[in-house]
Amino acid sequence: MATRPLELNEYKDIINLITTGFNYMENNKEKKFRANKKLYLALTLQASLGLRIGDVLSLTPNNFRNGKLIITEDKTDKMQNREINSNIIELVKDYAIEQGIKPNDILFARLTVRAVQKQLKIVTDYLGLDNISTHSFRKMYAVAIYENNNNNIELVKEVLNHSSIATTQRYIRVRQKEIDEASKNINMIV
Repeated sequence: MATRPLELNEYKDIINLITTGFNYMENNKEKKFRANKKLYLALTLQASLGLRIGDVLSLTPNNFRNGKLIITEDKTDKMQNREINSNIIELVKDYAIEQGIKPNDILFARLTVRAVQKQLKIVTDYLGLDNISTHSFRKMYAVAIYENNNNNIELVKEVLNHSSIATTQRYIRVRQKEIDEASKNINMIV
């Protein structure tokens, strides 16, 4: 089954576990997942900016200037130059200062896409979540943009730099609870 968008409560549960850490079992051995600020920031940025994880991992503090995100996406070679929430900029700035990261240094040095996926899998397995990957954070962002902007699919397409509405439609597919609600409210008994 395809990767699905995260629900907000699932996102919060994942982020909470990443920031606090937890014990889990693997091959009949107890292991410790340590709190991980770098992973927290990477996934928070993905959920807050809608970028692919590879683009998130290539960000530098200089990508956040004058209240904007400025980046050329790796996959599409398209430019993103858009205003973003000031709290995101502050989060990045505080992290960079705390970690001694210079303006042109990569925020997530030595963190690979594979490592993020592997750590996320440990968390989602622990929570019992299925069909979740790093791309679920980008899809959650797409759904949030869609729902918070009068279901403007063209806007979502542009923000995500998709080449077609069809691609965007797959991102914001109707969720099961909406299907259940719509179905439950129809009664054609005469």
